[in-house]
Amino acid sequence: MVSIDDLKKFSIFQGLNDRELEQIVTIAKEESYEGGVRIFEEKAQATDLYLVLEGEVDIKVKGADDERITIAQVMPGEILGWSAIVEPNMRTAGAWVEGPTKLITLRADSLQDLFEKNNHIGYRVMKVIASLISGRLKALDTKYAEKLRAK
Repeated sequence: MVSIDDLKKFSIFQGLNDRELEQIVTIAKEESYEGGVRIFEEKAQATDLYLVLEGEVDIKVKGADDERITIAQVMPGEILGWSAIVEPNMRTAGAWVEGPTKLITLRADSLQDLFEKNNHIGYRVMKVIASLISGRLKALDTKYAEKLRAK
């Protein structure tokens, strides 16, 4: 079961009080994965936002020759699957767990309903999501530039 203390480990919820975190706890569930498992595939419909409690998740995109390029490693306290709450809700990359991993899963539709009811929660969460997207785009640009230099 997910607790308020679990949520406090994530920067995405900075600035939220316990009452607001309790609202998020009601829509959160914990999931466990074994190593080598794909959580989601690039270009798939996105329905869930994930928070890494334990373990590590690799974010990968397909390169020009269909090889998978790791653009980020998501560690405990970090999030993945932001495209679930940003239109058009399509995955921009795939995600694989490297070893035993525990995630908190938040259904995007439930989270967006909560944002509508409490704009403060929505603003705080989306501010962190915007920063995350910026960082991942920069990482992708860097990987792309490295590939070009290698050719």
